[in-house]
Order: sequence, then structure tokens, then C-alpha cells
Amino acid sequence: MLRRRPSDYTVVLGAIFVTAYATNISTPFLTLYRDRLDLELTATQTIFVVYVAGIMITLLGSGPLSDRIGRRGVLIPALVVSLLSSMLIIVGRDAYLWLLLGRFLLGASVGAVFAVGTAWVQDLVGPGQELRVAFGNTVATYAGFGLGPVVSAVLELALPHPLIIPFLIHIVVVVAVLGAVWAVPDTAISPVVGNTDRASTTSVDRSIPPAVRRLFITVIVPAAVWVFAFPSTSFALFPVLLSDQVPGRAAQVAGAAGALTALAGLAARPILARWGSKNSMILGMAAGTSGYLLGALAFGLDRWPLVLPGAVLLGAASGTLSAACLALLSGADAGNARGAVTSAFYLVTYPGMAMPLLATAIATQTSMSAVLVAMTVAAVAGTTFVAVTGARSAMTPTAT
Repeated sequence: MLRRRPSDYTVVLGAIFVTAYATNISTPFLTLYRDRLDLELTATQTIFVVYVAGIMITLLGSGPLSDRIGRRGVLIPALVVSLLSSMLIIVGRDAYLWLLLGRFLLGASVGAVFAVGTAWVQDLVGPGQELRVAFGNTVATYAGFGLGPVVSAVLELALPHPLIIPFLIHIVVVVAVLGAVWAVPDTAISPVVGNTDRASTTSVDRSIPPAVRRLFITVIVPAAVWVFAFPSTSFALFPVLLSDQVPGRAAQVAGAAGALTALAGLAARPILARWGSKNSMILGMAAGTSGYLLGALAFGLDRWPLVLPGAVLLGAASGTLSAACLALLSGADAGNARGAVTSAFYLVTYPGMAMPLLATAIATQTSMSAVLVAMTVAAVAGTTFVAVTGARSAMTPTAT
């Protein structure tokens, strides 16, 4: 068997990292866009959430397509779309529709890069390395999520044109990553996974294989639906709701909350290594519920500093749930549908990114306080459900 160089999967993780970085460049600037474009609260949240639509569209086909034509053939175009999205977002600083289009295309690139990149890393590392794949993917994803708001917040303070320069940086980095990814062996059509004619001779199953289906439905789904429902509120909801408490520093508070959320996701590694997937899912749900509670208290009591420890809890919850699910899926026998299974996982997780928009939309009919209480109660119910389904389900060896 051909041995892969460590640099191969590091390069693919780099593509995941730079794509994750791009997702949160805009989040500290939501209040700037709101004021610059004179937007209502729901329209402001739409800037953050619209890219979920792009994600969902590409997740439907990118993983299965990469199973058929190869990982590189999907990942390279997705990175190019990411580059183009930053160009449109720069234009969109003065035109709301262009801003939404840029964010939508960013989502399209994210869906493809995350699904295909994760499958590619699994191919490169090989079987028996489930925790290694989960940890590597989690570090790349959440480090990227965390760096984006930090860079944006610092540049907003230090340099002019904060709605231009951070996106130019992303464009330059993507160009460098494109060259590196091109040199990585395309495992989906290479001899290491079968034969060089696999793309044309092997039938690709676009559904979840029967051997994985029960695990996916009974164990993965109940936890995965919260993977981004938790951190999206910390990135985009709570900082916007409390921006009036920090006049002139809204971008920095949002950047700090975003960075803490993402970097706390790296806590998944020691948690998963110590407790295993089953218990880690329960711990992640409990942490996310606590984060919702702190956010609700910050809003109800006008105590914005509570958002920061809440961000840590919400980020740790997200990273732990994501890593636990990926560890289980990496150890499952997905056959030639690895990309399809990975896409299915992200299809379950990413609707949670719409939580800020959903919350603000419902609040127009009730009140934001009532919505935040309802979110916390729902998280308590979700924690209970994950604990029950986890206890009843037969777990794989890597989950114990």
C-alpha cells in the first residue's frame, strides 16, 4: 500500500482551515453592516445565516460527486468559489444584495470543502485512525472559526477599510492553498483505494449505507443537530443583541465572543480522549445548554460580560459534539460512500446555523426574552434525548 506523507493530509486540513476562517471574517462586522446599510435586526441576521442555504445545496451533491470523480475535482473548484465570494462581499459593503450573494457563495464553498475535505483526510490517514481524523478535522475547523473574528476585530481597530482588508487577506491565502492542494494524491481514484478506474467502474451509493444507517439515525443525528445551533448564537446573536451596551466596541466584543467560541471547540480533543464519544456527547449537550442560559441571563440582566464565558461553553459544546460524531463515522464501514456519509453529517449540522435568524424572527411575534428561555428549555430537552438514545444504542468500539 502506498504510504501517504503527513504533508498530504496537512494540506487538506489547511484547505478546511482557510475555509473555516472565511466563514467568520464577517461576523464581527454585523453591526457595521447594520449601521452602514441601515438594516433591521432580521436583515442583519440574514447576512450571517444566508450562507447556510449555499452550504445545504452543495452538501447534497459534493460528497457523492467526490466519491465518483475524485476529491480534488470537487475541492479545487470549491476553493475558487470561496475566493470569489470574498470579492463579492467586498463589493457588498455598500450593496446589501451583493453582500448576501457573496455570503451565499461562501456557504456553497464551505459545504463542499468540509464534506470532501473531511472524506479526503479519512482516505489519506487510513483505517484505524478515527480519533486522529476527528481531532485533526476539529482543530482545523475550529482554529479557522476562531482566527477569523480575531483578525477582523484587530484590523478594525488598527487599519482603515475593515470591510475590505480582511477579505483581501483571505483571497491571497486561498491562492496559496490552491497550489498546495493540487499536489495532493487524489485518493478517491488512486490505487490505494482500489484501482485507477474506480471513478468509472464502481457504483457510488449516494445514500447512507445500511451498515452505517442505524448508527447515524439513532446516535449521530440527535447530537449533530446541535453542533452549530449552539455556536451560531454566540457568533451572531448575543453580540448583536448586546451591542448597545458596548458603544464603539461592538466589533471587538463580537470578535472576542467569536474567537472564544471557536477556540473552545479545541477542548474536544482532551474531552473525547478522556470520556469517549458517548459520554462526550452528553457533556457537550450540557455545556451548550449552560451557554444558552448564560446568554439569556446576559440579555435579561443587561450584563454583557456573561456572553464571554457563555461563548466558551457554546464553543466547547460544538467542538465536542462534532468530534464525537466524526469519530464514530470514521470508524463505521462506509464502503465507497465515504463522501456521501460525510455530506449527510454536515447536512444535519448546518441548519443549526439558522438559529440566530429563527430567534429574531420569532421574537418579532413574542419577545426576545421568551425566545431565549424557549431555546434553553429546548436544549435541556435535547440533552436528555441524547443521553437516552446514547444509552440505548449499541456503540462501536471507538465510542466507548
